[in-house]
Amino acid sequence: MHVKAIKKIACLGTGTMGHGVAFLAAKAGYEVKMFGRSSESIKRGLDGVDRASVLYEDNGLLPKGSKEKIKAAIKGCTSVEEAVHDVDLVMESVAENLKVKQEVFSVVERNCPEGALVATDTSGLNLEDIRTVLKRPEQFMAIHFFTPPYLMPTVEVCPCSATLQSALDLGAQWVESLGNVPIVMAKAVSGFLINRIQTAVLREATYIVEQGWASAETVDKAIALSLGRRYSVTGPIESADMGGWDILGALLDELGDKLSAAKKASPIVNELRDKGNLGLKTGQGVYAWTPERIASRRSARELSLIKFLREDQEAAGKGK
Repeated sequence: MHVKAIKKIACLGTGTMGHGVAFLAAKAGYEVKMFGRSSESIKRGLDGVDRASVLYEDNGLLPKGSKEKIKAAIKGCTSVEEAVHDVDLVMESVAENLKVKQEVFSVVERNCPEGALVATDTSGLNLEDIRTVLKRPEQFMAIHFFTPPYLMPTVEVCPCSATLQSALDLGAQWVESLGNVPIVMAKAVSGFLINRIQTAVLREATYIVEQGWASAETVDKAIALSLGRRYSVTGPIESADMGGWDILGALLDELGDKLSAAKKASPIVNELRDKGNLGLKTGQGVYAWTPERIASRRSARELSLIKFLREDQEAAGKGK
């Protein structure tokens, strides 16, 4: 599937999101220009594209031999100006820093075609703050992918206050053309949709551990084997509808004032940050991240997500 109004994409950034979106766009048949600050960062991005391609090929999501065709559709650029000057959509995935994003979008708007869609992949920054540097905010929106974007189908598509409905619709169509599922929001709110819910869950999970009611391992196991499985089919509101609002309403009444009402990160989180124990990236968080654990947990997550993707493909094939 191809969106006729969009033929060429600029992906700004070569990290997990940048190269992941570049892979998806190239796989869908778009021309892609991927911006990185150096030839080394572009190489890392293209290596990431290769890994995604091999993962797809090895698991039957793409025909063998697709890797080279996908990579050939991606051109590396070391300047934003070169990346955006002739594209139909700019997908920004640079550092999650307001000043950095504003600087990038200032360059983008001066150099991209007037009719191009301009999107940010921010997960938590205020869209109104980002758009202040734009003279043409009507084409600006958030298109927020989740890690890793080639295994997580959901993409939040969110307007700023000036976004045209036609632009928002086109952004959602482009997401769908990648094989992903656009979640179109009516208006912007901090954290969008999924991160707000994820943050609420994490706040209560760390609170339970802090109170000594259960260990981190027990909380993770409980969620993975219960809500994690149920919510993969029915979300929280539909699940409550199926369970009955008399029961769930009574539960809300009973627990409402007993849940964590913390306004900031919990003591557990602050202690981890203060000690530099940031999780997998530093080798230690709540869990010890040995090379063996990293490989094992990444593989387990990938295989589970691939199973869902394969089932989605099969369902789509039967529906044709």
